[in-house]
Amino acid sequence: MYAECRHILPTGLKCSALALHGKPYCYYHTRLHTFVKRPEPSLMEPIKLPILEDRGAIQLGLAQVLDALGTDRITPRSAGLYLYAIKLASQLVKSSIGGVSSDPVQSTSQSPEGEELGPEVSSCPHYHLCSICDQGETCEEYESEEDDDEEEESDDE
Repeated sequence: MYAECRHILPTGLKCSALALHGKPYCYYHTRLHTFVKRPEPSLMEPIKLPILEDRGAIQLGLAQVLDALGTDRITPRSAGLYLYAIKLASQLVKSSIGGVSSDPVQSTSQSPEGEELGPEVSSCPHYHLCSICDQGETCEEYESEEDDDEEEESDDE
């Protein structure tokens, strides 16, 4: 059983994404609440947008630009340039293949350099060559030819 994110959306609905392990929020809403709780930046502090690679990052970037504009940290002209860049990123994200992951991150850790990391997962690059793979029976994804024969027999019944 997995916990769901407890963030309440502006519509009054609760986010139904999986929460990070030991946290009340999903990955996106954990980042959003961290952004909201941060100390008030100085007037001269530049905006540091996240890499605009998905819808969540685009929403965070938009929130940062609007916050900076509302607190007079950037000029309306600068805000227009940021918003144009965010619009371009949004169009690229819409046209890219992919979308919402079927296996969302449930826990994170940090590298020695302080970078956020998802869980470590190993997968076999040769899953279709199990019969000749040198990892053989030590591999979690190993499927022997005997297993395949048993599956075919049960399908025939």
